[in-house]
Amino acid sequence: MESTQTIFIATIKENKENPQFLKLLSELCFELSRKKIQRLKDEKNIHNRIGELFELYCKALHDEGLKSSKAVGAVIDGLLKATTHDKEEFLYKTIYEKEHLEKSIFNQKQHIRTTVAETFSVLESHISNIQDDSQASAQIALNDAKLRGIELLGILKETTQEALLTTLEKGSDIKDTTYEITKNLTFHTINEGAFTQQRILDISNTIITASSDIADEDLLGYAKEIMEGAVNGVKEGITKAIDKFKNDLKYAPTDEMEGLAENDLSAIRKELLKIDEQFITLLEVVASQTEGISASLIKDIIVDMNSSVAKIKRAATEAKEVISERIDVLKEEASVIEKTFKERAEKRLETFRKDVNELEKKATAKVESLKNFEFESERAKQMAIDAKKLGFRAWEVAKSMADGAVKSAKEAMKKDDK
Repeated sequence: MESTQTIFIATIKENKENPQFLKLLSELCFELSRKKIQRLKDEKNIHNRIGELFELYCKALHDEGLKSSKAVGAVIDGLLKATTHDKEEFLYKTIYEKEHLEKSIFNQKQHIRTTVAETFSVLESHISNIQDDSQASAQIALNDAKLRGIELLGILKETTQEALLTTLEKGSDIKDTTYEITKNLTFHTINEGAFTQQRILDISNTIITASSDIADEDLLGYAKEIMEGAVNGVKEGITKAIDKFKNDLKYAPTDEMEGLAENDLSAIRKELLKIDEQFITLLEVVASQTEGISASLIKDIIVDMNSSVAKIKRAATEAKEVISERIDVLKEEASVIEKTFKERAEKRLETFRKDVNELEKKATAKVESLKNFEFESERAKQMAIDAKKLGFRAWEVAKSMADGAVKSAKEAMKKDDK
């Protein structure tokens, strides 16, 4: 400490008349203190050393007639900077790595999306080469696979609109068919990705907004049927997705829950707390963003929705209860699964780190290729074709379900008459 004291006193004597003295004093305390604590690992030892240095600096200032609050404040600033310097450097490094990973993840998602689209295109081109009597079923299977991955393909809105346009062209069971279309699209799309409140609301917003656009352009007088069917269909799709998540979670073995660790489950439980209210807020936002007839229709639906939206709330409440139970199980069995979980997580992280640079190179190259106008033009055409095909398939599935529901209702009425 003697060398530190000697350097400190000599420096302040030499610079105390300098107009930038306070700034120099703060930097001096920072540099001297950082060297004194950089090899200390224990926080208690670091704090003890910082206290000693504070007393040393203050005594030196007092002896030199520099005992003003501003001078002591400069010392404190230097000490604070010294104690947080290494932690701040680590933080900035972590932030950089986080941004780098986020960029890599985004590029990887783009790469996967393009790969999926190209794979579907390859399969489509080979359908004509298989046996004639199998081509129709192969096309249906391919379209169904596309519907399940519709969010990844980036044509959820377009497919919804095409399905509703087909419904209007057919001109029958508009409300029921719209309900089945939007319910199926909501349910399946939610299940194909991360179960988060924001994603659920984004999917719901895309489908309801697409329905609103069709309703606003409708010249046949079916706007009310479209909006009622769409809003109720999306609401039911959310409810079904929550129920499925709840049941999957309830019966999932503990050792298969690595992707839903306690923190993730806690976050999901919190997000489900007011998802019914968030859904109504979403409808209000959609209504505010259009000047067409759908705005007033959505507002009317909201007024009548207090009782029906309770179904989402009930499903969310049940899911939260299951989440709480599984969190308790995870806590109880933590000692058993912690070692395995940690080892697997470390292996996965290591694999990811090894692959991320290569994936980023490939993904970046792929994203750059998307900038080519000719390719974009062809891709846009293909997306439009896919949306039309998938919209028709979504209508087919929904119409079949709607017809089945009507048939079941009629049969039930006949039994009651007997």
